[in-house]
Amino acid sequence: MAAEAPDEKVHLFTVGATWSGDAQGCGTLHLPQGDLSLPIGGSKLLGGCGLGANPEELMLGAIAACFINTWAIFLKKLNLAYAAPAVRVSGELGPDPAGGFKLRKATIHARVPGSLLAAQRVQVEKTLALAEKYCIMSKVAKAAMPVGVVVEEV
Repeated sequence: MAAEAPDEKVHLFTVGATWSGDAQGCGTLHLPQGDLSLPIGGSKLLGGCGLGANPEELMLGAIAACFINTWAIFLKKLNLAYAAPAVRVSGELGPDPAGGFKLRKATIHARVPGSLLAAQRVQVEKTLALAEKYCIMSKVAKAAMPVGVVVEEV
């Protein structure tokens, strides 16, 4: 492991989880910021209980939360007026040659009003490119699978 530079800021984040039962059981994810608890369970499609958020949704949700937050930062920095940016993230799950399943790819669908695209497409695309470059979760996901961003006109 590389030594930390003296002026490097390192931030520690933790979450907790509890579970009841076997693979078809359910659990709770405990998020300290905001003292939030979230029901979790395996996807029904994969033999889980189907209650609460499943790991696949949580992974895509982490990408969505990070990307929308990062995008909002660059919308503000570049003075682009879009008060309510929105994204949806889709993921493709398939068999893993090593066994089980794996996320094969994720797509971030940036939902942008047609009027904003018509007036400022270049600026919108610049903010999306910057968000893609700096979003921590999409960088982590890109280490394991392709992650792309597409504009979805609304």
